[in-house]
Amino acid sequence: MKVKNYAAIIFFVSLTILATISLQVYWNIKNYKENKQRLINDVQIAFDNSTEYYYIEQSKENYIAFVNRDDSISEEQFMDDLKLDTVFKNYKAKRNQNKIPKVDSIKSKKTASVTTSLKISESKIHSVPDTSNLIKLDSKIIKNEKENDNKIVTYTKPKSKTNSSVLILRGKKATDSLLQIKDSRSRIVISMVTDSVAFNKLSKILDNELSRKKIVVDYTLEHFKLNTLFDKFKKNTSFKSVKLPLSTFSKSVYLPINDKLKISFSDPTVLLLKRSMIEIILSLLLSLSIVGSLFYLLRIINRQKKIDEIKNDLISNITHEFKTPITTISSAIEGIKNFNSVNDPKKTNRYLDIAYQQLEKLAIMVEKLLETASLESDNLTLNKEPINIVQLLKKNVEKHLLNTSNKTINFISNQEKLILKVDSFHFENAFSNLVDNALKYGGPQIEVCLTSDKKKIEITVQDNGIEIDKNQHEKIFEKFYRIPKGNIHDVKGFGIGLYYSKKIIEKHQGTLELIVNSKNIFKITLAHV
Repeated sequence: MKVKNYAAIIFFVSLTILATISLQVYWNIKNYKENKQRLINDVQIAFDNSTEYYYIEQSKENYIAFVNRDDSISEEQFMDDLKLDTVFKNYKAKRNQNKIPKVDSIKSKKTASVTTSLKISESKIHSVPDTSNLIKLDSKIIKNEKENDNKIVTYTKPKSKTNSSVLILRGKKATDSLLQIKDSRSRIVISMVTDSVAFNKLSKILDNELSRKKIVVDYTLEHFKLNTLFDKFKKNTSFKSVKLPLSTFSKSVYLPINDKLKISFSDPTVLLLKRSMIEIILSLLLSLSIVGSLFYLLRIINRQKKIDEIKNDLISNITHEFKTPITTISSAIEGIKNFNSVNDPKKTNRYLDIAYQQLEKLAIMVEKLLETASLESDNLTLNKEPINIVQLLKKNVEKHLLNTSNKTINFISNQEKLILKVDSFHFENAFSNLVDNALKYGGPQIEVCLTSDKKKIEITVQDNGIEIDKNQHEKIFEKFYRIPKGNIHDVKGFGIGLYYSKKIIEKHQGTLELIVNSKNIFKITLAHV
């Protein structure tokens, strides 16, 4: 793979990863803002509903109605019999001492019957005195009784032989009771409006609304009159120093004129994250899958790049390894043909021996390549038979000693005879590769040790050469891998020797590992059967 193409792939993958992460971050931030706005809207709706419900309930509680039940009494006479003006004028004088409510206004609306309503400020219904006293002073109360939680006052006027009845309705049931009364000619309705807000009641209503919407926030409530703070309520006293950055005003139409209710609440980041948890998880999974796939693709491309490099290096090595014996054989044949005119048998045999040795070397190299291919496809079958492993290893060491003159190989064994069931051909080749590797890359002193106990057999091949780097310990057992030295290949090889040895040992249910402890030690461990 060309360097430019590889760099372009890296750039494309990096750009795709960056775009994916950026898009997911943008989408999650946008989703968070939308959920935040949705939460603010939910709080607004809950606050408005709570305010409306609160004022509706308050209006029902602060309610008094006087209903004329005597058809013989005219509307004007009924109004005259009630001493509302007199009573509330007396209350006005005592207002500063006893917090008696004052009458803001008296409104009269004429329909089929007369309804008169009085609006009273700064009071609740319980501050109004006994309503039976609202009958004129010159009247005489005959009967004062209750009927279905309503009060009925029967009275008589001086110089009158007839009795009159007044139905007095109070509290929440007054409105429903008025709708059910059809035989009344006239009525007087007193609606009392408080200047302050009962925050405890409003807070309970608001908590129920928020709980129904599954919203958990800390909040404060503020009551403004003419844009001036009139009263304030905190749900909890534990967040005095905590800032409440979000706020909104109630938009309820039930609020009195010039009154405003404001709610300030905490920034519900945790709540928003919980609401967006599914979207966040899906976004994270999508991002991880895309990024993981791209990294996996990059890994495959990188591995393919290394394979291409190894392939090119292998072709170069094979070409070099094959070219040398082929050239030598060609030279030997040319010598026989052109430089042996006298047909000297000795010279002919020498040329033939040289050609035979090179052909044998070619056969070994071809055999190694074929064995490597068979190992990769798992088609290699072992012909195991009992052999004396000590004798096998000793003969192999002696064979290597014949081909080297500047290095020493010592063979040490704690057993003189050890029978093991192995494939003698492949096992000897695997062991031979370890010794050959020590001769090529190791120091001048090589030691082969065989130790055996009841459980296992260990065969070690160690040399005093340059230590192999830790990051190369596992890689050297990979197929076609050679420790990089730039473009210098001063030692011949294909990079398949250690790979072949490891695979053969594993097929014998053993292990092959490299141990570096001031020396390079290749250790074979086999089970003692």
